[in-house]
Amino acid sequence: MHGITDRRRRTPILVVLASLLACGDACEPAARPPAAQPSRVARWLVATATWGVVSTSSVARGGSAWGNVLSLADNCTGVPLFYMSKLDETARDLAVEPRATLTVAEAALPGQCVVKDPEDPQCAKVSLHGRIVKSPDQKAAREALVRKHPSMRFWPPNHGFEAYVMEISDVFVLSDYGGAHPISVGEYLRSAPDQNPPE
Repeated sequence: MHGITDRRRRTPILVVLASLLACGDACEPAARPPAAQPSRVARWLVATATWGVVSTSSVARGGSAWGNVLSLADNCTGVPLFYMSKLDETARDLAVEPRATLTVAEAALPGQCVVKDPEDPQCAKVSLHGRIVKSPDQKAAREALVRKHPSMRFWPPNHGFEAYVMEISDVFVLSDYGGAHPISVGEYLRSAPDQNPPE
């Protein structure tokens, strides 16, 4: 079982989150890891991506699935952060049911999968499932997001934007032929991508 279902098993996420919020510099992920290292490919995807699709249980649609494009940042920790307003349907859904799934596709990254179809198994995808909740440290989380998305600094203050964090319970990745498979949250968090040295 790969879920984090109690306080003890959620500790790794909280430790990583504290590290993320304390970090003052944005990370620069290096080249794509080999397909034979799916956990590192998953971490690289989340670190490199600027956006993904978050799927929630829609309040307005009686609990039916609802997908929405959201900007994200993880500062190379593997733990995604988001910035949402209550005007956003996704934020309203999460207030009722925080369980959600984030999907990131390599095809959405600049220069990747140029000659491959997005559904090609060699064009990697990762889905993270868990609870998306308000960050316990709004100031630090917002700073981490703004480092990757500078325009967020100027989003309308009267729209009530707040930072959210995902408490990951499941990781599912496809990085090559042979089928997608789950990896443990612990393995995912330990599989840090290589980083380019700061300029």
